[in-house]
Amino acid sequence: MILENPKYSGNIGSIARLIANFGLSPIRIIGGMRNLEPDMEWMAYRAEEELNKILYFEKIEDAKKDLSILVGTGMIHGKDRGRFIDLKELSNLTKKYGEVGILFGREDKGLSRKSIDNCDFMVDFDLPGNQPSMNLSHSVAYTLGAIYNSSENSLAGKNIPNLNKNHFYSFSKEIFELLDMNNFHGSEDLAVKRFKSILDSRPLRKGDLDFLYKIFHLVKKRITENS
Repeated sequence: MILENPKYSGNIGSIARLIANFGLSPIRIIGGMRNLEPDMEWMAYRAEEELNKILYFEKIEDAKKDLSILVGTGMIHGKDRGRFIDLKELSNLTKKYGEVGILFGREDKGLSRKSIDNCDFMVDFDLPGNQPSMNLSHSVAYTLGAIYNSSENSLAGKNIPNLNKNHFYSFSKEIFELLDMNNFHGSEDLAVKRFKSILDSRPLRKGDLDFLYKIFHLVKKRITENS
């Protein structure tokens, strides 16, 4: 997430918390370095470490240097505003190009002309109500939600089986076989046994099993896609 000269420090704090929620790379800010202000820290509740990781850049060219694609956000369409794509296409861009940066403009001005010129694509939220603009931090949250819910890699909306430990051990064995770990250290099923021992060392809630299932499901999906 790249912010162009954000006006309100509270928005930076809110976005830092979103970065922690979704486990994303540090925020990038185009503009001068910001001091930690009370509202910034308050809005970044339990994600204060993300504020210390913020990367600052003087120019948009430097902020996007290591990215494959840069996507800007805006409401105004036109021939000189770049190619607009649907918000749901962002997850496909990530899969196709790798590192994708999403650029958000200043709260009161939007993106500068120079920043728009540096974008490969633009997205418009195309909101259904009579208020077309959103608060900066809300825009970031809306974007991340749209990407997560439309991503082929996401399990959002999919039914996760009613798991118990025995079901999960069987599933983990399948994953270890895909990883060629079924004869770990020359002993058949040793990897599964060690994994089972780790899980049995503490009580697991259903949420724990669901989380592990999601991880293993994605590992299996990636392996089968690349095989």
